[in-house]
Amino acid sequence: MDEGILKEKIREAKKAEKQHNFFHASYFYRDALDLAIKLKDPKQIKFCKNKIIETNKQSLSSGKDFKKISAEYKVPEEKKEIHEKFIKKFLRRKSIKDILQAIGDDSSFLPKVRDIEAMAGKTIPLSHQIAGLTTFSTKGHILKGSTDGKYSWFIQIYDLNQQLIMRMYLGRIIYEITENKPNGIHLNFENLFDYFSKSGVFDKDNLEIIKIGLQGYFNKDYVSAIHILVPQFEAAFLKVSENSGIDIIALDQKKGISTRTRTLGEQHLELEELKGTWGEDFCRQLKFVLFEQMGHRIRHKIAHGEIKPSECNFENTTLILYFYLVILRKDSKSGDV
Repeated sequence: MDEGILKEKIREAKKAEKQHNFFHASYFYRDALDLAIKLKDPKQIKFCKNKIIETNKQSLSSGKDFKKISAEYKVPEEKKEIHEKFIKKFLRRKSIKDILQAIGDDSSFLPKVRDIEAMAGKTIPLSHQIAGLTTFSTKGHILKGSTDGKYSWFIQIYDLNQQLIMRMYLGRIIYEITENKPNGIHLNFENLFDYFSKSGVFDKDNLEIIKIGLQGYFNKDYVSAIHILVPQFEAAFLKVSENSGIDIIALDQKKGISTRTRTLGEQHLELEELKGTWGEDFCRQLKFVLFEQMGHRIRHKIAHGEIKPSECNFENTTLILYFYLVILRKDSKSGDV
């Protein structure tokens, strides 16, 4: 019975594909894949997986099924003064050290998970409640969690908040102290590396590599900078976590007993012990920026060679730099910076 339904779904998909209706063909192939998995048919599973990706890419390139939408956020005049006061709160500090410590300490640069959940719950469109939604990448892959309308909407609201924080606050402050030098204060490679060096957080070998990443950042070579700073951040984050009492040793018993340092992943950032140490908002931000399929996914894109040159930019690299500033303030040794 199910085998007959599977063949029918594939026939429907092929018919839609032949008519260049790639959007619907993709959905038919997905239905067929569900049945193929239930039937444990490896040949049809492989066929349907490849066809889903192929028809998704054809749907994107056709220009018929999707429209690009841009939005412009205008800050009301009454809020502009509040924003400027917030930024000046950092720029008026006496030294680069004071500014960097203040940035690392301030939770205003973290999107607030509970607030965003409440906002998303109140504003979720009807389409996200009743429609069958799916988000896929430019390479045609279905993104994890994209079929859940509530989660998909939460991620969109979270992304908007993250962009506003980056462009209106964090990015603006870093740009001011690196380019405009307010009050004669200037963030450059030398004083930032000095701040990192005196923290006691980094091993000598890690620090030598981070040094090259920071040089790339100030040379505006964001491709080199982000490829270096992201993997090194993972090592530093785990070290500071260990200093805070968190177990970072993984145990492998497949061939005897062996141990290794854990590899940071999105599932780890959901652990209560990490949330308890770093806070839910920072763990969610790390997950969104580094791992989340519907987020920036920077760590995975770098690890698997999928990142685009356009993503190696000032905003994304500055965001990684901000993560360093947070963990430098978290570690007990950073008080001596």
